[in-house]
Amino acid sequence: MLGLPYIALALALASSPIEAKISCKCLPGQPCFPKQPVISAFERSLSHPLIHPRPIGSVCFPNDPTFNQAACDSVKAKWHNGTYRTNIPQAPQFTNWEALINSTSVEQCDPFSDVSNPANVCFQGRVPWGVVNVTSVADIQKTVRFASQHNLKLVVKNTGHENLGRSLGESSIMLWTHNMQDIKFSDSFVPKGAPRGTKGVSTVTIGAGVQWGRLYEVAAQQGKVVVGGIGAGGSVGAGGGWPLGGGHSILSPFYGLGVDNIVEETVVLPSGEHVTANLYTNPDLFWALRGGGGPSFGILTSVTYRTHEAVPVTASFLVANTTTEEGRLELFNEWVKVHPSLADSGWAGFWPYSGTQFFLTLMALGNPPTNPNANATLQGFYDRVSKIPGVAIDVEVTRPYTGFQQWYDENFIHSQKGIGFNYTVGDFSGVPVSVSSILIPRDTFESSTEDLAKALVALEDARPFLVGGGAVSQVDPDAMAINPAFRGMLSDLTIALTWNVTKTSPQGIVSIEKTVTEWADGVRAVTKSPGAYVNEPEILVTNFQESYWGSHYPRLRSIKQKIDPKDLLVVYQGVNSEGWDNEILCKTT
Repeated sequence: MLGLPYIALALALASSPIEAKISCKCLPGQPCFPKQPVISAFERSLSHPLIHPRPIGSVCFPNDPTFNQAACDSVKAKWHNGTYRTNIPQAPQFTNWEALINSTSVEQCDPFSDVSNPANVCFQGRVPWGVVNVTSVADIQKTVRFASQHNLKLVVKNTGHENLGRSLGESSIMLWTHNMQDIKFSDSFVPKGAPRGTKGVSTVTIGAGVQWGRLYEVAAQQGKVVVGGIGAGGSVGAGGGWPLGGGHSILSPFYGLGVDNIVEETVVLPSGEHVTANLYTNPDLFWALRGGGGPSFGILTSVTYRTHEAVPVTASFLVANTTTEEGRLELFNEWVKVHPSLADSGWAGFWPYSGTQFFLTLMALGNPPTNPNANATLQGFYDRVSKIPGVAIDVEVTRPYTGFQQWYDENFIHSQKGIGFNYTVGDFSGVPVSVSSILIPRDTFESSTEDLAKALVALEDARPFLVGGGAVSQVDPDAMAINPAFRGMLSDLTIALTWNVTKTSPQGIVSIEKTVTEWADGVRAVTKSPGAYVNEPEILVTNFQESYWGSHYPRLRSIKQKIDPKDLLVVYQGVNSEGWDNEILCKTT
């Protein structure tokens, strides 16, 4: 059923003096939707039967056919478990993307609400009508052709770490690629179509469902490291939205962004064709796949990443508490001033802060660091901030690790061994979230130090990443589709706010979304740049084209229109989504 925004849109257009053409996807229950014999024939062609999921909270509602108290208790106990959510198709990491939300209503399935109230029902929301459990490329091809033939809304999910809900969709059919788990290493990989004599490189080729935690572990067993996403529990997907959106990492200043390390990709196009893309074969497609956002240009079936020799690392941790506003501002002034020097001396990492607390989790290659200025630069900063009145240093630790894997395991997998900020608590799942990101240029740190410090202090809570400079800055900004702003930035600042699902009104949710944008605008007023990361998208962003892709957008849109003339793989705030409503159900032309 179409939600209120689409009905309102249709009425408005009907009364408009300007004639507009509306084209919509075909939804379950409509005459255009394929009949059961057609669906059954399609289902028989797949590796597994279609899944018709209900929201995971449905088992808690006595008035729902799926009600089961034992199952309800289990679901509620695992509600905030990110790994549990990656292992089932209908559960996103962030619960607002299960729901249909507008300024007047919220259609959700909240098992923590008063489920005994007969008026309280479990809405299907944005949970798909049907799910294809993909275990072969053929499953994807058949589904793409079926969805295209019948004009269905098609979505793709591997793990569900999606900040704009693009891996779910109202009345959609989902390709769930989570079970494509192949991993293959090579010491001499040569891309398809490369000239004779091209020297092979050390790589790992993975299926679309592989997650970073598993890939890091098996790479370490090979004595290798791969540039990848950093998240508690290791559940972020390595073969889906992360590489398609660009992919930054604590390892990026040393080895480049995720897309800088992609040697080859294979994808199923909107036509159903399965193709290879690299610098020599389908180079335009390869350009677009590296940062153009997923799944706009094709559904990933494999990614081949360059691997690097695992080396020892040095990590440093700081926990600072501020007791005065003056001390907090001076701390941030010192941090902003030292930022470029820290990056140049070989440090990368995270600097989350909340309320009165400021944290650092930094890494440098080598033990001791290979950059001779690393320790002196960082220790100088520590010495200065320790003398600021109103700043108390609770933790200051610098220590060696045998390699990236030990650091990652102790701080993101088994956090009882971690130091400083607890990422397994900070990286939450099973909650609603509204986010924003700002790519802060090096120039802003250098020439607008005081203004930037004031803008940062004005935020109550933020999760910034020092992942720029170094190898990231040395790549031609136009070599691939990723936002060219990445090449000049030092830190990606993210803002994320959540709310109480049971108690917050629709108007309250909209207010929180506005607050996120207002906070981000305060920093953007200093950076003078709209540059943002498409994998950390902002619900109320005013110009997604410029924010996520800058000068690359016209080329991206041209490629998109050529390979996807039917708009099969259009997503909200994605390339060529102009004219579509937020659910990508109806388009006005």
